[in-house]
Amino acid sequence: MGNETNLENWAAQERLRTVERALWWRGWVGRADLSGLFGVSPAQASSDLQKYQELNPGVMLYQTNRKRYESAESMACVLHAPRLEEGMSAFLGQPGISTLASAPVANGPLVAVVRAPRREVSLEVERRVFLAVIQGKKLRVKYHSLRSGRSSWRWLAPHAFGHDGLRWHARAWCFESGEHRDFVLGRMSAAEWPVAMEEVPPRDDEWETFEELRFRINDSLTQDQQAALRLDYNTSSSGILKISSRRAMRQYVEAMLRVRVMDDPPAHFVKE
Repeated sequence: MGNETNLENWAAQERLRTVERALWWRGWVGRADLSGLFGVSPAQASSDLQKYQELNPGVMLYQTNRKRYESAESMACVLHAPRLEEGMSAFLGQPGISTLASAPVANGPLVAVVRAPRREVSLEVERRVFLAVIQGKKLRVKYHSLRSGRSSWRWLAPHAFGHDGLRWHARAWCFESGEHRDFVLGRMSAAEWPVAMEEVPPRDDEWETFEELRFRINDSLTQDQQAALRLDYNTSSSGILKISSRRAMRQYVEAMLRVRVMDDPPAHFVKE
């Protein structure tokens, strides 16, 4: 039984997940999809389709005139949790092309993706900061600060990395200021080789502390606007959104949710 689909085989599992993705997002699948993507024989592709039918009965019906299986309206997935992005990357990329393979969502005739401007960070800087984090060392970096408006060399003891949705920063003890701060990697123009620390910096309580952040939908919005946000963020009727976050990352969560605070910094860019 050389063509029998073995559920304990990783490659077979991936072929079956591919069948499921195609049925869920495109609405149909055929033997040629599996043969073209995985290089299996038509007989093996038929075995895979039959095996999926056994795993998820009643969700696909063979259409003789089209020579393919089409999915039922009531279909539920049993092998993976569908994500919209996987459907877009597989079926909404280039016109007329359906790869079935997972890939980053790309711009195409039916999809437009806004991507943040690429921040060019020196590989040498990235490596040295990374080594300092993983080895528990300190290093001197040349940092260009927006807060002070100047650039200077300073000693840092980085211990973690954070991402605010747009860029990476190093969470580090700053020996100059005597406190833990976030240092954007893209604002480091140079970094020296990490060295051992004479003494361990104090614990970063802001980083180590997790808290539940609670946000309420703005009462000044209309009822329809509030209802739209409750649906968008899947909140209860109270309109309260709860997010677990490190305390040090709170400002980035608030920025993502467009929470206005009185001490917002000035905008980095303005429209021309």
